[in-house]
Amino acid sequence: MDNTREKLVTYVSDLKFSDLTPAAIHAVKRSVVDAMGCAVGAYHAEPVRAACMVASETMSKRPATIIGTDIKTSPEMAAFVNGTMVRYSDFSDDYFGGNGETGPHPSDNIGAIMAATESAGADGKALVTGVATVYEVCGQIVDHSRLQARDRGRGWDYPIFHAIATSLAGGRILGLTKEQLRNALSIAVVPNICLNQTRYKDLSNWKAFAGPNGSRNGLFAAIMARAGITGPAEPFEGIYGYMKQLADPFTLGTFGSKTTPFKVEGTYFKYMPVRYTIQLSIWVALELRTKVKLEDIVSMCVVLEDGSSRVVKITEMPEYWDPKSRETSDHSFPYLIGAALVDGEITEKTFTPERFRDPQILALIQKISFSSDKAYKNDPRIFNCRIDTTLKSGQVISLHQTNPRGHPANPMTDREIEDKFLKQVRPVLPEQQCQALLARLWKLEELENMKQLLDLMRVPGNP
Repeated sequence: MDNTREKLVTYVSDLKFSDLTPAAIHAVKRSVVDAMGCAVGAYHAEPVRAACMVASETMSKRPATIIGTDIKTSPEMAAFVNGTMVRYSDFSDDYFGGNGETGPHPSDNIGAIMAATESAGADGKALVTGVATVYEVCGQIVDHSRLQARDRGRGWDYPIFHAIATSLAGGRILGLTKEQLRNALSIAVVPNICLNQTRYKDLSNWKAFAGPNGSRNGLFAAIMARAGITGPAEPFEGIYGYMKQLADPFTLGTFGSKTTPFKVEGTYFKYMPVRYTIQLSIWVALELRTKVKLEDIVSMCVVLEDGSSRVVKITEMPEYWDPKSRETSDHSFPYLIGAALVDGEITEKTFTPERFRDPQILALIQKISFSSDKAYKNDPRIFNCRIDTTLKSGQVISLHQTNPRGHPANPMTDREIEDKFLKQVRPVLPEQQCQALLARLWKLEELENMKQLLDLMRVPGNP
């Protein structure tokens, strides 16, 4: 017997809305508000529209809706497109585990949970429970897996976590039996190991699609299992299973309950639309901007946690020092630090060619170097960044901060999450609709059906 599969299936099959604590329910709503702001805000992005066009060619007897439209497609394609909308701007939430490296964006899975809820004709309580479940399963594996740890010298990517989590959470919503959930999980695990080449060198559109694709595959696995398709035995612990083949043995911890906080309560929210691990460096750069003149800077050394893969990755990727795409620019530590120093802010404009090809910024980032300090442990619960800046006068200014705004130890307020939501949706939806959607999202558990939510996200004048 595969004990890991059995523990996951037993927990998910037994979990009910009544098992969730008020704190967990509120945390789910915070994440869904945050994710839907990102999704609506990305509605007009060209890669999103391309994915929407592909999905519109697929029909289903049990369809789900693409956010912002009346387009009905298969549940797994809706999961893919809607998840991509959440992920596209790199503004959605994150989660870091015990190894200090993996950030799998659990909100990539919300699109799949919405699709499963709509396809099954389920209500808001099922949606909330599904989101809590998918965060729990994803967080459990992240906390104990070393799939992406740099010291292992491997190159695997995290969408497999999404496939695992969504097969279970989506399968539960679709009404799968315990045996069907076992099969769904196996079908999700065995075929869906992913390569981390997605996030290396000059980044492509697939950076935003990879996580939602894992979630799509998880929901597809649940749909297959519902139809009676069986999956391989021992997907985790078998001789050719996940743990053996990826050299990643792990033991699950205590699951969320009335006495143990749910993983969704430990979500890492983004205050700025960039990869989570650079948020703090930008905050320090913005502070530095108030204390020096840019023309007086001779050099800057950005000091991060000891053992962090970021230091190695930054130095081995010349693309970060000369970004030529949106995807690379929003992952480039030197570029984003330089842009913050020159512009005094990070916005969507930061990711246009006008900015990431700006000669002043590109010249400034050549003065930046990166290092690590053993005093700063590689611990996701404590982020550190120090920038040591040498001026023409010979003076050295050292600025240090911990835990960016949105980190669980420095959380964003509900009002800040609302403000972030409104800034993204106001360019897409009328003001009255924005406010009505926000109010509805804070009352997710009261939904009678998904139509009540999806109608409020429909972009006027679009199909």
